[in-house]
Parts: sequence; structure tokens; C-alpha cells
Amino acid sequence: MTTDAWFDGLDRRLDRSSLILTVAAIPAALYFYSLQAALSIGIGAGLSYVNFHWLKQGVDFLILKGAQGGGGRSVLFRFVARYGLIALFLYVTIRSSLLQLVFVFVGLLVYVAAILIECVSEVCRVLIGDYRNGRT
Repeated sequence: MTTDAWFDGLDRRLDRSSLILTVAAIPAALYFYSLQAALSIGIGAGLSYVNFHWLKQGVDFLILKGAQGGGGRSVLFRFVARYGLIALFLYVTIRSSLLQLVFVFVGLLVYVAAILIECVSEVCRVLIGDYRNGRT
């Protein structure tokens, strides 16, 4: 597998892992806590998705097209706006009783958990490959 193919698949694997975590967390929160907790996790996970992809677009633009200049206003706007979006939702959460702050943070951490899962699976894949090839 080439490095480019691995990185292309990384986005899909992170999206899939975060979706699985979200789909597992929402019913668990609904069963053990409340509808409000489940809704908070769902909104936090949605914010996490937007945050991750806007951050990725900004970094990709900077690395791939940044030296060429121009055309980056919308990417720069999204890169900065993701902080404003999260701050706005956290402010609304704190000021109102519509969402539960702890569960919004749980949802926001979905991509962090997906990245940790990807790291562990990659380390295991390399270790298993080394073991099969006789390297210890």
C-alpha cells in the first residue's frame, strides 16, 4: 500500500470510526441518562465532524496550495470559524438548559477517540506484520 493510498483511506476510516462511536454512544446515553444527553452527544459529534473536516481543509490547502497564494479566503474563514462555531454552541449550552455540557464534550471528543483507535490499530497491524515476518 502506498503512502498516498493510506492517507486517502485515513479520512474514510476516521469518519467510519467516529460514526460507529456516535451510533453506539447515543443509544447508551439515551438508555443510561436521558434524551437530552443523547441529543447533546449527537450535536457534539456533529460539531466534531465539522471541526475535523474544516481543519483538514485548512491544513491541506496550506500544504498543497499555500505557496501558490490566492484563493484561500474561504478556507481561512472555515479554519477560524470552527472555533467560533464551537464557542457559540458551548455558550448556548452553558446559558440554556437545552443541552448538557458534559455530553456535548463527549460528542466533541468523538474524533479524538477515532484517531486513538486508528493509532492503536496501525501499531497492531505493524506489530503483527513484524511478527509474521520473523522480526521480534
